Amino acid sequence: MVECGTIIRDVEIKELVFEGAGFARLDNGAAVFVPYSAVGDVLTIEITAVHKNFYNAVIREIQRPGEGRCEPACPFFGRCGGCAYQHIDYSREVEAKRAQFATAMRRIGHFEEFPDLELFYEAPKRYGYRNKLKLEPLARTVKFSKRPYLDYGFCGLDNSEFFAVPKCLLAMDAINDAIRGAARSEWGAQNSKRREPYPLTLRADSKGNCAYFFGFASSRLPWLHEQLLGKEVLVPVGSFWQVNPEVATALLEHVGGWFVPFNMGTFVDAYAGVGTFSLAFGDLFQKRVIIESDAQAVNASRKNHEMLGLQASFISGKTEEALGQALDKTRSWDTAVLLDPPRTGCHPRVLKVLQEFGPEVIVYVSCNPTTLARDLEKLCADGGFVPVRCAVFDMFPATAHFESAVLIRRSKKGERYSSIPDQELLIRV
Repeated sequence: MVECGTIIRDVEIKELVFEGAGFARLDNGAAVFVPYSAVGDVLTIEITAVHKNFYNAVIREIQRPGEGRCEPACPFFGRCGGCAYQHIDYSREVEAKRAQFATAMRRIGHFEEFPDLELFYEAPKRYGYRNKLKLEPLARTVKFSKRPYLDYGFCGLDNSEFFAVPKCLLAMDAINDAIRGAARSEWGAQNSKRREPYPLTLRADSKGNCAYFFGFASSRLPWLHEQLLGKEVLVPVGSFWQVNPEVATALLEHVGGWFVPFNMGTFVDAYAGVGTFSLAFGDLFQKRVIIESDAQAVNASRKNHEMLGLQASFISGKTEEALGQALDKTRSWDTAVLLDPPRTGCHPRVLKVLQEFGPEVIVYVSCNPTTLARDLEKLCADGGFVPVRCAVFDMFPATAHFESAVLIRRSKKGERYSSIPDQELLIRV
């Protein structure tokens, strides 16, 4: 009988599933998931959780390492849980993420056919790429020059232990250089006196400047200056901005090319942030509608569109409440929609509106292939839309996450899966 604490030898890892764990089958046929394992590993494991159809386990001994195993670069690897793949070389990480995207479309989206992945954009940097870092306050208060301060760090895998982090290998140098000073600042001292101190968030911009705040970003903080395909844009410190600028550039350039063959007049940028996609696409569209719930981001989006001479209308509100209103003022056959929701995916009301309105083209950008696949299945149900193109961008190397983009279009009668003729593949890369 397999129960918590059971030790099992000779377990061979067959694949790495989304969120990083290795997958294997035990002699009784049950699935087991083992974090920090590698394909080809032969392991001794200990069962840590028993579920109806699978087990969770941890490594107790690597009997034989799989190909591609390497030494983690970070001393905190396996303790904070932020990274999933430092123990394998980057080529194996890419291979795993490529397979995870396809698996999500097949097993969660239930697509019997799906367009081939036209691009897997590998990250130029595996470390030092993040322009944002959030650190949790530690319980102990330290005195420094007669001023109290807190150390800041990450939460452990047990979700209870917190430990100090002097620097994070994923973060840009400007962020790591600013952690100590932020913690020991006057603002940091005030935070240390709170009954429940706030987390510390640091943001670096394209010029190497680093801003920080405790808890929530004040509207009084100066906006950051970022680069977007050679154009300067303004981003409030607390508003969304892609954490990996180099990979984000590749995403914007590639997805922009997807819209070219359709020659749409209206572009609806939902979950828009500061209007990143609309700004990147320049004069590709005659009319733009920007939908965003973050009021500061909406203000920045207005300013950015003005600076670049782009006309747009702005709706400050949740996409599920505003999308229907926006689409009612457009023509379905002349409208392209871009969705870039949070990890939880689109609200069901958003999917319903899109199914009823039927815009000609939708591009769905996601950092979670499981919710992406779930939402695409609903959009493509009953032949409403068909998938046309897809690509993956490794926005978060060394971690379990990646960015995906899928283009779907309104289907023609009887279509299950579509493609665009080779002569129309006008991709700006």
